[in-house]
Amino acid sequence: MPLQPHEERVLAERAELADKCVKLEAFIVSDAFKAVDILDRDLLEEQHNAMTVYLAVLDRRIARFAPKSS
Repeated sequence: MPLQPHEERVLAERAELADKCVKLEAFIVSDAFKAVDILDRDLLEEQHNAMTVYLAVLDRRIARFAPKSS
């Protein structure tokens, strides 16, 4: 069964968010991150945590797209 348009949008949103999470995580573990102000580092880590939770929610929504067997 093909995906509904809103389901396709959720998949695209998930892919975009996952890419941003990977890039932010790579920055957080880089040497350049150490040069950032401590408050900004804390905020970036908080942002990454929120994005990870958001990603998990999207994953759970996507898991519900599969047809349910009776």
